[in-house]
Amino acid sequence: MLGEALGLPSQDLTSLYRGGFLHDIGKIGIPDAILFKRGMLTAEEWEVMRSHPALGEEICRPMRSLWPVLPIIRGHHERWDGSGYPDGLAGEEIPLLARILQVADIYDALTTERPYKLALAPDAAFAVMEEEVRRGWRDPELVPLFASIIQTHPSADLTSLEASLENMRVAVSR
Repeated sequence: MLGEALGLPSQDLTSLYRGGFLHDIGKIGIPDAILFKRGMLTAEEWEVMRSHPALGEEICRPMRSLWPVLPIIRGHHERWDGSGYPDGLAGEEIPLLARILQVADIYDALTTERPYKLALAPDAAFAVMEEEVRRGWRDPELVPLFASIIQTHPSADLTSLEASLENMRVAVSR
C-alpha cells in the first residue's frame, strides 16, 4: 500500500512483494537459540543476528530474478541516521524499496507477539515509530505516510492486510 501511495511502478511493487517474503531469509543461518531467545541478546548473539541481511543477500544473489530484491534484503535494517547495519547507510543512501519495506516490517514487528515481547496496539506502534523518527532512525516522510494510510484505510481492507501478514508468518514458520 505504501509503494502504491508513492506511485511506484509495477516492477518496484513486485520487488516489494517479494521482499516482504524474503527480507529475513538470512535468518535461516541464525541458530534457533538466538533467533527464539526470550529476553535480551548478548553482544555476541546480537553480532550473529546482525549478519542476517548480508547472509540473505548472499543466499538470493545467484537467482537473477531476485536481483531487484537484493537491496531490500540487505538494507532493511539500515537507519536514517547511519547507525543501522550491515553497511551503515544513511538517509537516501538507503535504497527506497528497503526503506519502504522497513516501515511495514517495523509495524508488523511491533504489532505481533514475539517470544521476547507482547504485541502493541496499532496506536502504540505508531507512537514508537514516530519516536524512532525523532531519534533519526526512520525515514521522516515514509513513517507518517504509512501511519496515515493504515489509520485511514477501510477496516475490511485492513483485515485483509492483517490476514495476509498472518499467512506470511505461518508460511515462514513452517
